[in-house]
Amino acid sequence: SLRRQRQMCIRDSLSAGGEAAALTPSRLHTLAEGRATYFSRPLCARYFTYRTDSGSRFVLFDDVQTLRMKMDMAEKMGIRQGFFMLPEVEDLAQSLFGP
Repeated sequence: SLRRQRQMCIRDSLSAGGEAAALTPSRLHTLAEGRATYFSRPLCARYFTYRTDSGSRFVLFDDVQTLRMKMDMAEKMGIRQGFFMLPEVEDLAQSLFGP
């Protein structure tokens, strides 16, 4: 069984050493509103950037499509069972698990 974790984080910079802070779904939606988002194939996640007075911010996150891609990838690797923590995907649950 595999624990599938939803990415929702913000970094102060694009550098690998930048500290990441977790985001709530509501904060992610607020920050993403009206911004162009992009897909990173190597990370299998979406992202966007924005500037503040103190510098650039990089926001990395999963949506229904990227989570499904990760579930498909796990299945192809022979991992047939997995789980999400409901608080991480509650805003996506209907689309992710519904008909």
